Amino acid sequence: MKIKTMLPIFSSVFMAELGDKTQVATMLFMAGGAAGAAEVFAAAGAALLLSTFLAVMFGAAIGRLISPRALKAAAGSVFVLLGAYYLYQGVA
Repeated sequence: MKIKTMLPIFSSVFMAELGDKTQVATMLFMAGGAAGAAEVFAAAGAALLLSTFLAVMFGAAIGRLISPRALKAAAGSVFVLLGAYYLYQGVA
């Protein structure tokens, strides 16, 4: 494993997950007191591992069907279109 390759992946996924609904749900389970810290950590961690595994498998399948360049272009286009839409909604 190459740290130079893994660091940007780790950083982007960490920042994307920080403070999202997954983190809020995990905090609420812990605050609710229905389970201990080890149980909440293990269950949330297992869920994140499974969802990440599915994303990797789905990404690998898509990568065999569509070129990485086309995927990047499509993802960038959707990002720009959504950004423009939300900007328009905020101004209008």
